[in-house]
Amino acid sequence: MPARRDIDPIEIPTLLPNVQLIEVLTDGGFRYRLVGTALVSAFGRDYTGQYVGKLFDADLAKSISGYYQRACSEQKPVFARSRYVTAKAFDLIANRLYMPLSENERDVNMLFAALTIDFGRLPPERGAWGSARLMGAEPEIVIAD
Repeated sequence: MPARRDIDPIEIPTLLPNVQLIEVLTDGGFRYRLVGTALVSAFGRDYTGQYVGKLFDADLAKSISGYYQRACSEQKPVFARSRYVTAKAFDLIANRLYMPLSENERDVNMLFAALTIDFGRLPPERGAWGSARLMGAEPEIVIAD
């Protein structure tokens, strides 16, 4: 399993606006260590340094933590795709890839995440994702082999 030190931001400059680094806490929680500028814009504010359990309502925090816990327990990348509707009633698709990182090659201590948000034919709107609510069934989740 790769470590955080194995990721060189200089090698992925076009991806950086869509990146998150998520710290895996010893109590089972998660904290955002880095949030890319495209995600800050889509969410409507910078949530770097925030804890999942305090940033979102209980149901959403449980859902988000579930993706993160799955990547940690499987020790494999997890891809999730979800459809949302925004406060202004337009659809968007969130594609998320969570990749576990480990300093000791045994325990996951961080997740490297890449997220894209598809606004369809509409231009990206600041804060749209932050106001969005999940539509329909649970998201499609794929675990890499």
